Amino acid sequence: MTVRILRHIGNFVIGAIVVVASLYPTLWLLAISLKSDRAAYELPVQWFFVPDFSTYASLFADRDFVASLINSIQLTAIATLLCLLFGALAAYAMSRYKFRGSGVLTSTLVLTRLVPSFAIVLPTFFIFRSLGLLDSMTGLALALVAFQVPLTVLIMFGIFQGIPIALDEAARLDGAGVARTFFTIILPVARPGLAASAVVTFILIWNEFLFVLVLAGDRLVTMPMLISSFQTDKAILWSEIAAASIISLVPIALLILFAQKHLLSGLGAGAVRE
Repeated sequence: MTVRILRHIGNFVIGAIVVVASLYPTLWLLAISLKSDRAAYELPVQWFFVPDFSTYASLFADRDFVASLINSIQLTAIATLLCLLFGALAAYAMSRYKFRGSGVLTSTLVLTRLVPSFAIVLPTFFIFRSLGLLDSMTGLALALVAFQVPLTVLIMFGIFQGIPIALDEAARLDGAGVARTFFTIILPVARPGLAASAVVTFILIWNEFLFVLVLAGDRLVTMPMLISSFQTDKAILWSEIAAASIISLVPIALLILFAQKHLLSGLGAGAVRE
């Protein structure tokens, strides 16, 4: 009995240490955002102070900041939805229809994730310039979808591999076509994996900097680009950087909160197959 109690206490202490270590950077960032620029440089960090929300007020009063936030939300929402649609369709086809070279196709998708973004961003720039897609929401969304959709395919491929083919056969016997089987039967079963794919894809696209820097211009500024602009040759505006970073974390936190009941099961889906 004593050993069990000590084990529970030890697990609790270790868990608490891990949680505090994980949340410390975010809490430090939040503390900096609620201080003046002069107080932001104080070391060690003072955790007890009178919060100052003037930095947040000035950011939301800035039209450029609001426009950047809206651009990030629109771009990430569009690109994530397209990645989920194309990725789920491709993964379902790969998991259900075996053809010559299907293994090579899957391996190629894995290899695409090993290619760094800076290796393909310049060729993408020249292609998009010839097509007139630079500095546009459409062009940037297409570029991000093309770069991120292989990861969605790989995640959903494992999910669909874990769903018995008997469901497809039963739906076919009832007269359902491929599209109806996919959207009304298979996708609801794969909803946990779809939620996990949505969270991972959303975070990667939301934080994308290099593609936006090269393919966008003055008209299409996103949150990562705006935050980088607070570091100038004259000063580093730590309070603005911290406040903008905290604001940029809110959509991600809301998405994870909304999808948390599916997230853990979705990340582990496909690991065990019948």
